[in-house]
Amino acid sequence: MATREAYIGFKGRNNSSSILVNALSQQHYLLTNSFVGLKRDIDKLPADYDVVYLFGVDKNLIGSFRIEQCAEKDGIHLVTNLDLKSLAEKLSSNGIKSKISKTPTHYLCNEAFWHLLEKYQGKAVLIHIPTIKNFNNIFEEMTFPEHEYDSVQNYLNRLGYCYTTRVYKEVGKYKADKLYIAPWGDMLKIEEVKEYQKVSDRPFYNEMSDEEKAEIRKYSEDMRLPYEFIKFSRFSLSN
Repeated sequence: MATREAYIGFKGRNNSSSILVNALSQQHYLLTNSFVGLKRDIDKLPADYDVVYLFGVDKNLIGSFRIEQCAEKDGIHLVTNLDLKSLAEKLSSNGIKSKISKTPTHYLCNEAFWHLLEKYQGKAVLIHIPTIKNFNNIFEEMTFPEHEYDSVQNYLNRLGYCYTTRVYKEVGKYKADKLYIAPWGDMLKIEEVKEYQKVSDRPFYNEMSDEEKAEIRKYSEDMRLPYEFIKFSRFSLSN
């Protein structure tokens, strides 16, 4: 049975936690930026999640995340029972630096984390991320022609992965095992990058239209340049 995950951030168009949870999951939750409001929001969450990821913003973070181990409210400490070391290793393997903190934070993030730890019996974690300015320095955008948006998302929904061909100035731009933000908001992970010289060597060559073959050939083989065939998928913290 698949692990049921909840991705939670805080409301705000320019709040990087809101942007990140939207990129990580099409089904996510945003908390109200007040003590009373966030408690009300958490009370309404389904109780059967196996793992809950809460993201908050720390303006002092630049180029890294901070994973929180515990929360404190009215002198009561609650501690996550999730494997934070494995989570940090997962982030590191995808190009994201992080550290684990054993000191409770303050204000809304701590309050929300405490209530989530209580509700889900320790199966929650708070991850602090940079502000939107520094957040954008961590994740680059992976571009696609606008007419491909729907088809790419359909492949991701149906298969869990998709392919793209990159030519000319985009060769070498995207790296395997790195994370990128799609124009429509998904968090994408590059699984594999393969380089080819001849268009006829491209996987699924026989399924391509003559127009597609000619377009790739124009900016690669005809110019005596290589092209790349890239496999990518949606990123999940649990996979």
